[in-house]
Amino acid sequence: MSKKPLITLYAPGNRKDLIDKVPRFAPDGVVFDLEDAVPIHLKESVRHDLVKVIPDYPLISLVRVNSEEKFLEGDLRTVVCKNLYGIVLPMVEHADQVKRADVIIGEAETANKIAPGTVKLFLLIETPLGVRNCYDACVASPRVESIVYGSAEDGDMQAEMKSSFSIEGYELMYPRQKSLLDARAAKLPYVLDGAFSGVKDEMGLRADCTVSKRLGFNGRTLIYPGHIGPAREIYEPAAKEVAHYKQMTIEFEKAVAEGKAATVYNGNMIDYAMFKRAKIYLANAALYAD
Repeated sequence: MSKKPLITLYAPGNRKDLIDKVPRFAPDGVVFDLEDAVPIHLKESVRHDLVKVIPDYPLISLVRVNSEEKFLEGDLRTVVCKNLYGIVLPMVEHADQVKRADVIIGEAETANKIAPGTVKLFLLIETPLGVRNCYDACVASPRVESIVYGSAEDGDMQAEMKSSFSIEGYELMYPRQKSLLDARAAKLPYVLDGAFSGVKDEMGLRADCTVSKRLGFNGRTLIYPGHIGPAREIYEPAAKEVAHYKQMTIEFEKAVAEGKAATVYNGNMIDYAMFKRAKIYLANAALYAD
């Protein structure tokens, strides 16, 4: 499976009708939700229902489990099954949470005869304390493949920061950037932004995705099918830029072969630093390949 779950769609774990519809919208993956979307009295039964769906589901499958102690371990031990790509762990604030989840997932893999380390972890960074400890959480387990920054309007981050919200994002720019920086410092392969709340606000979505991509996020989790197309259009690298950086690497490698450590390409001086940037860009672009 070469493509990564960069553009995903949430689906309530208790809504089979919606779960059945998700593939038609062609996200990179689905996040089956056991947390906010499921009534408390159904949480334990729904986790067992999902285990019947995930093994044959046609998309990359992730599950957002509950953070509350009375549900978390049961969720993890139950949903680890064949074809599960990853666990979205909510309200991450300490490395110990990640380490504990790693142990439980490992035990569930063994119990279900799944190769150790198969199930990945996606850490939801949703609180100021989570932002404060993001790097430590990212390096707490080799299972951690990405974070998901909690960027939704009126979400936990905004509530705890006691801030306003705007598409420009000035009010919450520091926690957004700090989470991204920590994830990059931890060498995670890609970094995801969170859901956009305005389900009918495509213009706002596009503006927010544009800011997100410019900051360095690779994609995001979504809650509305109509957001998939616009988000993918914005996050995926433009063919023109890919061609530019491919040619840049070719020109610089020619210069090196001639005994030079710099050259001029498209009117700009290119040295090892720019060459490195080009290689990083192309590696990032490869994440979006089928």
